[in-house]
Amino acid sequence: MTRTKGKALAFYASMVVVGAILGIVADRVILRERLAREWRDPRSMRERISTELGLDAAQRARFDSILDARNRGYDSLMAPVRPSLDSVGTAARQEIQAMLTPEQRTRYDEMRRARERGRQER
Repeated sequence: MTRTKGKALAFYASMVVVGAILGIVADRVILRERLAREWRDPRSMRERISTELGLDAAQRARFDSILDARNRGYDSLMAPVRPSLDSVGTAARQEIQAMLTPEQRTRYDEMRRARERGRQER
């Protein structure tokens, strides 16, 4: 009887731990999706930060200048690396397309085009 109670207690304790882990994982996934949506568009991100911080017009202009300079810095750092990154991506896409059925390949291409349109809209 004691052994059965011990097993039951261990089972319930493990279920509590598993439930807590699943809850944390679900929260992180949901939070990540929400943050990705909120921060995806640079203009809305700037607007949100400016609004939440209550920046006046002069602060907003300086804030935008700082972020513009940061983006130019990122672009200049990425320029020499971009061709290598693009070639790695192209090779991976070709391998993926080679393993897909014709129907899957068509859907994959549609997904890629939609993703590119989303990038261009930013």
